[in-house]
Amino acid sequence: MRDMRRLAFVAFLVTAPACSVFWEKGSGGGDDVCVFGENDEPAIAQAPLRDPSNLTCVSFGGGGCNPECGPCPAITAHRTPVPSWGVCGSGCDALGDGACTMTPDCRTTRDATCTIGPNACITDFLGCFPTDFSRDDTINCFTADASTCSRSKKCEAHHGHAPCPVGGGECPRPFVTCVPVGVSPGSCDGQVTCRRVAPTCPAGTTPGIANGCYTDACIVTTQCPKPA
Repeated sequence: MRDMRRLAFVAFLVTAPACSVFWEKGSGGGDDVCVFGENDEPAIAQAPLRDPSNLTCVSFGGGGCNPECGPCPAITAHRTPVPSWGVCGSGCDALGDGACTMTPDCRTTRDATCTIGPNACITDFLGCFPTDFSRDDTINCFTADASTCSRSKKCEAHHGHAPCPVGGGECPRPFVTCVPVGVSPGSCDGQVTCRRVAPTCPAGTTPGIANGCYTDACIVTTQCPKPA
C-alpha cells in the first residue's frame, strides 16, 4: 500500500506546478509528503529578479517554497504581480562573451565606460544575463529603454557606473544605451561630417557619434564622460 501511495504521489508531482507544495511529515504513517500551503493554495517563493535598469537583484517577497518539491519559479501565477525580468543566478550568469551570444535566452551586456568613453579596455564585456521572460526579438534596439532592451537577445544594453550603497551591497550599473549586438553606440560628442540625419532621441539622451556620423544610438547624457 505504501508503494502505491508513493507512485501516486510521484505522478502528482510530475503534473503539479513547480514548487506548489512543500514537505511535511505525514501523520501516523511516518511518510514524508508534499502538502499545499496556507489556505490550500500553492505557496510560491519569489526568486530575485535582475533589474534591467541597473543590473541589481531585486526580491519581491513570497515564501513557502521548498526546492525539494521542484524548482522555485521566478514569477507567481497569482497574488502580487511581479516584473517579467530574468532571474538572478541563472545559468546565463556564468557564461563568457562568446558563449552568451550563442546561448538561447541569454543576452550580453557591455561596459559603457569602454564603449562610449575614452578608456582603453581589454574587453568591454560586462556580463551575461537571461532575457526578459516576455521576449521579443522584433524590437528596435536603438530606441529601446532598459526594460525593452532586455526583452531581445538581438540587443545589447550598455551600462555605466554609479556610487555603491553605503554599508555594502550590489553596486548599481545604470543603463546607458541599447544597440544591436555587435554595433558600436559611438560617443556622446564629436564632429559630424556626414549627411546622415540624427536620430530622434528622447529627453535626457543624446545621439551617438562615430567616425563623423550619427550611429542611431541614444545615449543617456548623465553617463556621458565628463570633459577633462
